[in-house]
Amino acid sequence: MSGEDAPAQQQNAVDQKQDTKPAEEPKAEPPKTESAEAAATPAVTTEKAPEEETFTYRSLVLTGYGGYDKVKLQVKKGKPVLKAGEVMVRVKVCGLNFADLMARQGLYDRLPSPPVTPGMECSGVVEAVGEEVTDRKVGDKVMVLNRFGLWQEVAVVPAGHTFLIPEGMSFEEAAALSVNYITAYLMLFDFGNLRPNQSVLIHAAAVMLPQRETAWIW
Repeated sequence: MSGEDAPAQQQNAVDQKQDTKPAEEPKAEPPKTESAEAAATPAVTTEKAPEEETFTYRSLVLTGYGGYDKVKLQVKKGKPVLKAGEVMVRVKVCGLNFADLMARQGLYDRLPSPPVTPGMECSGVVEAVGEEVTDRKVGDKVMVLNRFGLWQEVAVVPAGHTFLIPEGMSFEEAAALSVNYITAYLMLFDFGNLRPNQSVLIHAAAVMLPQRETAWIW
């Protein structure tokens, strides 16, 4: 064997040793556990919107002076916020008076300019009370007297504008009482100056029963 062949034989021996090395087995990954998967996936939470944002109620709105077509039914969003001394009433029946008809035509200056919700009287149930209210509680059945704002499902008024409904009186009767009673009282005792031991001649009298034509029943 010549000297030139010796290095080639040594290189072949080295290559054979490298070829005979056992191949490395791939490392097995540990199985994923449920806890690991849960940690990797963020939990999905559903948050409920506050009641103040989801609260809705219907309202009759005078959009301009004129005929009945100016009165529109609208849905208001957001729960009214009570101030001190106020109550929120869930309206059952709204009264309709001659003054309301005049206000719709722009002939009653005690009503704010449109758009506005009319309604001077209603009846319903107290649903919430504000601070400093001591003579009303949730659940009281009341009749309400106000300048405007009662032609809607929910009305916020001063507690002093509400009166407890007597036992046996319906919501319809209560809604038709306030304005008529006060009108008659003022005519007799304020304008008429009626006093004890005096008499009055009533030459025309009538009883108006509350009907669906003269009241909105929610």
